[in-house]
Amino acid sequence: MGHAPAGNDGNFDERLKRARQKLDPRSGEFAVTDAGNDESSMSSLGLAIRVGTDLVAGLAVGVAIGYALGHWFGYKALFLSVFALAGCGAGMLNVWRVLKDSGMVSGPKDDGRSQRGSRIDD
Repeated sequence: MGHAPAGNDGNFDERLKRARQKLDPRSGEFAVTDAGNDESSMSSLGLAIRVGTDLVAGLAVGVAIGYALGHWFGYKALFLSVFALAGCGAGMLNVWRVLKDSGMVSGPKDDGRSQRGSRIDD
């Protein structure tokens, strides 16, 4: 079946550490880790790229829809202006959602307190 470890191989944690080090030698004691953040959080560069992409994508989609509708109906300036503003708003809304989920923006807390800081049910 399987290989039973001999008594002199050490405990499971030591063997697991050696196996992980064989698979990825850079994960040893000299690995650079950020102990303050968990793995689910975005890096600063990733967040900046995501924010920029969301803004540009929203504006580009709005301009494209405005241009197509303006060309089709004949009111290019009107549709282009309206949908460019709508696309810009959509891009800003996406950026707000990303920043709010990452903890970069602080909003009102839902902790049972009013805006002055006293409890509502007091």
